[in-house]
Amino acid sequence: MRLGLALGGGGLKGAAHLGVLKTLVENGIKPDIVVGTSAGSIAAALYSAGLLPLVNSITTLPLYNAFNLDNYRFTGMPLGFINGGTVENLLKRTLGNRTFADLHTLTAAVACDLVSGETVVYTNGQPLKPLPPDMVLGGDVPVWQAVRASISVPVIFAPFKIGSRLLVDGGLTDNVPADITRCLGADKVIAVDLGGGVPSRSFSHAGEVILQSLDIMGRRNTALTLKQHADLVLQPVKKPVAAWDISQFANLISSGIAETQRNLKRIQQLLTS
Repeated sequence: MRLGLALGGGGLKGAAHLGVLKTLVENGIKPDIVVGTSAGSIAAALYSAGLLPLVNSITTLPLYNAFNLDNYRFTGMPLGFINGGTVENLLKRTLGNRTFADLHTLTAAVACDLVSGETVVYTNGQPLKPLPPDMVLGGDVPVWQAVRASISVPVIFAPFKIGSRLLVDGGLTDNVPADITRCLGADKVIAVDLGGGVPSRSFSHAGEVILQSLDIMGRRNTALTLKQHADLVLQPVKKPVAAWDISQFANLISSGIAETQRNLKRIQQLLTS
């Protein structure tokens, strides 16, 4: 039986994924397949690169600063508010030159082709079930590049080019990729959904408006995907969180831990059913 974990997008709320993964591993549950979209791709990459033990000292990781808007230079309106150079350097420093072939777990990062509208899956695996017609494999590339593409929220981050493809955030087409996890061979799928049901009543800048709008636009597709492909859905974020409130990082990790602990019995039953 192969356990798959589908990690959804959600900006800073993706820190909750680290708590989920940490708790699973501490309880002897190691996912065989980890697929992430946007913020979920960061957590998937950290797990599969063997960097999860560093979560206890996450503030020392270069990638921690990826969520701090003070580190970015806003470029106006050419292709995005943020040109992406800073986050690319942070990703390189954290993930190094690893390609997907170097990862110890079957892993995928999900992006969207801005030109064709296709969902592009970067992975070290091969689908055991056919991907839907609007999904394609992206090949083996440096992991940091796939993550950079996957987190490229339109308007906020400039699109990222890999080969001939101009890529943006995978959340546009598949925000909680339980379907891809299933196609890659998972017999049981646990999905971690960071969105929906936790609206912010105030917004501090345009980036938060964009993220909330994208979440609203994708909710119906996400709900359908989860209903069809997820055996269990974890929703660790119970309170409104500003998209880049870096002070909430540790609290979000704790939320992921708490949600996994609450559902641990259900997870264990799932693995034996």
